[in-house]
Amino acid sequence: MKHVNRTLLVAGLVAAGHAATAQSVGSACGCPDVSARPQVLLSTLVDGNNNLSSAATTLSCANLYILNTRVYVNNGQDLFIEPGTVIKANSTPGAGHAISVSRGGQIWASGSEACPIIMTAAADPLDGTYSVLNRGQWGSLIVLGRAYTNKRTADGDPTATATDGVGTIEGLAPGDNRHLYGMPIGQEMNDDNSGVLRYVSLRHGGQIIGANNEINGLTLGGVGKGTSIDHVEVISNLDDGFEMFGGTVDLKNLVAAHCDDDYIDWDQGYNGRLQFIYGIQGPDNSGGANNQGDNAFECDSDDAATNFGNGGLRSTPVVYNATIIARNLNDEALEMKERTQGKVINSIFARFARGLNMTTECAGFWNANQMEVRNCTFQEVGTPLRINNVVPAPGSPEQTKFAADGNLSVGANALIDATYTMGANNSLTDRVNPVPAAGAVAAQTTLTPPVDGFFTGAKYRGAFQPGATPWTEGWTLAAQIGLDVAASAGCTGDLNRDGLVNTTDFGLFVNAFGTTCY
Repeated sequence: MKHVNRTLLVAGLVAAGHAATAQSVGSACGCPDVSARPQVLLSTLVDGNNNLSSAATTLSCANLYILNTRVYVNNGQDLFIEPGTVIKANSTPGAGHAISVSRGGQIWASGSEACPIIMTAAADPLDGTYSVLNRGQWGSLIVLGRAYTNKRTADGDPTATATDGVGTIEGLAPGDNRHLYGMPIGQEMNDDNSGVLRYVSLRHGGQIIGANNEINGLTLGGVGKGTSIDHVEVISNLDDGFEMFGGTVDLKNLVAAHCDDDYIDWDQGYNGRLQFIYGIQGPDNSGGANNQGDNAFECDSDDAATNFGNGGLRSTPVVYNATIIARNLNDEALEMKERTQGKVINSIFARFARGLNMTTECAGFWNANQMEVRNCTFQEVGTPLRINNVVPAPGSPEQTKFAADGNLSVGANALIDATYTMGANNSLTDRVNPVPAAGAVAAQTTLTPPVDGFFTGAKYRGAFQPGATPWTEGWTLAAQIGLDVAASAGCTGDLNRDGLVNTTDFGLFVNAFGTTCY
């Protein structure tokens, strides 16, 4: 039998093919090769306090920008970033070089599939070979707004302020008004507009700037629904991928991969909508450098129970169509705690130790349908349901409700190929396929997202339409290094579409031999 290792062939072409194209980010938009762009230090565009020195600042793809300081976009200021622009951040331990949009500031980073905007580490050659193990090389992107939060003075933690509804964002120091998010009670602006993030890739961030103080890949504090966020990727962040501290902002088409903590984290009364989320941890659980990731979703209302006696609202976001793959059978797919509510529907979670993991209080919300998990598929998840560290007995009311809500538990690789092997420089000798086969039963659903101007009416489970090309293709690092099916879909004989033609495919062929295809 002929053994064609297509992935190794692709890896062998990295030096030739990727090196030839790595510097052509934005070429479809007329941008010059990155190697030919003159370098501009972002410190030259700010004043002595790291505030943008102009009311409106534009970053052009004609230049390569070096983030060598923290940059603040303050109230009344606009930061425009053209499609195809690349920002490389210097790695200065403890500095946390980041772009921070303060309340009333706006960022307009509207890339495209052909011309994404990339923010990454200075050492990244942009050819897909900069290891995903390089996390925490710089800060990342922080956006702060004026929408509702349930942050209260009584929280008593370092991020609390003397004003109920206003907090100091995680990762930045207290005492600086530029680090505040939310508004005093009664002054919230839930339709607040902090700008646009579209086709943006944030890579290798989350630098530690103090004890237990890292910056998330994309931090959103009190961000309002007037803000547009879609097609945003976070790769190799040292903390969470996406974290929302209160606010009402909606998010769509998100990618999180190789991050060191949770992939989606909400808290402090977050009440937005999310759809099409792809996450992949990995690739192992050996305790070494590859050991990474925590929960798929960590879901809180707030750590302080007293907030709800002071008029505070709970988190009630609505999520459709997530696919998140864990490292080796570890952590929780849905960690529901701290009085959260909300909905997670039509999603796929693979290789987690536990699926829906709830505190007793959240289980009360779940039983009352104030918190819902419906039509989700849990693949190779050892404990699909656990409440207060106890697994309900088979046939119990809890297990009956879990099944009646349309949730499925299936075996390893029954719906998607969720295992992969990664070597040096992101080379793959086995790869995942997060796209279910067309007609796959475990990807079918009886629920369709509401037609409300935000959700797409995707009547299937998971982030990707079964049998279709994934929406990650063309603009993400995940696609470039082979963490989706797009690059292997055309390999003849690759029946499980993992990038290889080998004995596994032969076994699939033998099992199907003699059947009739219609």
